[in-house]
Amino acid sequence: MKLVTAEEMRSLDEEAIKKIGIPSIVLMENAGLKTAQIIEKEYSPLKEKSVYIFCGPGNNGGDGMVVARHLFNQGIKVKIFLLGKKEKLKKDAARNLAITEKMGISIKEIISSEDLEPLKKELEGVEVVVDALLGTGSKGAPRGLMKEAITLINKYSKNILALDIPTGVDADTGEVAGEAIKADHTITFAYPKRGLYLYPGMDYAGKIKVVDIGIPSTLEKERIKSNLLTSSDVSKDLFYRKLSSHKGSFGHLLVIAGSEGMTGAASLSALAALRVGAGLVTLGIPESLNPILEIKLTEVMTLPLPESKEKTLSYRAFEKIEKFSQRCKAIALGPGISLHKESKELAVMIIKRLNIPLVLDADGINALAGEVSLLSKYKAPLIITPHPGEMSRLLKISLEEVQKDRIKSATTLAKKVGAIAVLKGARTIIADKEGNNWINSTGNPGMASAGSGDVLTGIIGGLLAQGASPLEAAKSGVYFHGYAADLAIQKKEEMSLIASDILENLPGAIRRIKSEYC
Repeated sequence: MKLVTAEEMRSLDEEAIKKIGIPSIVLMENAGLKTAQIIEKEYSPLKEKSVYIFCGPGNNGGDGMVVARHLFNQGIKVKIFLLGKKEKLKKDAARNLAITEKMGISIKEIISSEDLEPLKKELEGVEVVVDALLGTGSKGAPRGLMKEAITLINKYSKNILALDIPTGVDADTGEVAGEAIKADHTITFAYPKRGLYLYPGMDYAGKIKVVDIGIPSTLEKERIKSNLLTSSDVSKDLFYRKLSSHKGSFGHLLVIAGSEGMTGAASLSALAALRVGAGLVTLGIPESLNPILEIKLTEVMTLPLPESKEKTLSYRAFEKIEKFSQRCKAIALGPGISLHKESKELAVMIIKRLNIPLVLDADGINALAGEVSLLSKYKAPLIITPHPGEMSRLLKISLEEVQKDRIKSATTLAKKVGAIAVLKGARTIIADKEGNNWINSTGNPGMASAGSGDVLTGIIGGLLAQGASPLEAAKSGVYFHGYAADLAIQKKEEMSLIASDILENLPGAIRRIKSEYC
């Protein structure tokens, strides 16, 4: 599903109006009518109840007035509260204001804090409050009377429904700079806005519904770069296996991972690759750890590698890795390899000299944080899977900057390196070098637990080894990972979720997703 920025939506609106010839007031009418119908259905019966609509001076306020008209026509008690003076309204909003006045709908101007004071008692008896204060084009923290109105609505309202996007939520990034409407429902017009599916904006949106207001889908073209990652984005080819298949049909993944105290990261990655369907998985580990992992892992093969004195992978392991990689389809590098000097040297050698599809994660990323330019020179397909802290180091920006605009961070890295970037976290972002990006729709807070990222590395590596393209492996892997975690919390509390629970539920997740297509 396509997600738009405020500018993309403005451009689509303008093209529909000027190029196609759809009057702007028709688009406003469609938005208000569809919203009124949803309110009637969602909160029925409303005949003896009240709906208060808070309108701003722009088009969002005009949408609210259309909602008021249609609810009023159904015999519902409607009141409009306009922040500002009526004469400030222009064009379509002004026309709808004039119509509502002629219909006899109550309209009260709110021009001071004193005008808001009486509403504290009134709102408690109102069934639905509609937020039509500010639309998708607003930026920054609401101030003055707008801020006061938001606080009032949030504190005293029973049910809040936002038009297009809750006031105070950034339509592009989901950022909430100050006060914002905490909606129970958001009715968004034509296309869903990116900020509705990113945190913290998602916490303010409530139940989201997209309504068609008549903008032709032919205008979409290639301009919309953002998407919501859903089951329809999972590569269908992954589910089909010939009866004549053998283990060699589904690729061989080499996982280079682990150090003393970090055998769990290595184990989780390797097992995840098998669980997602890789035919063969070999785990390359420091040689002194081999006995431990040979006992721990039954189905995974091991490759003991030269190590440092501190039992971390040594640069001397490169020759053995290079030779072994010739029989593999992909490599996953990084989980738990440590930041030891020799391990960093090994990671740099792999980037400089190997030519095989690679998933780079965790300490593998940190080893290259000061040499990002090397990543752009990697000779084969590359997927980088940083968490926000690792992204911060890669881009040399603050953690706050990364999180403030996660899509920008992911797309910046993807373009800079010419690879697929997977920015992990709440609403994992996948980006390619063309600027296309996907916001994952699966997953839950229980995933904020040690080892979760190691499982994802193995999943993506396992899909890459099976022949999926880097983008297919990243999208399908991220979706599987989150879906498995969602299945896990049906049996366990979020706070109790651990990485092995995700691994345990991966087969069930794949089965359910497959059932949608087969």
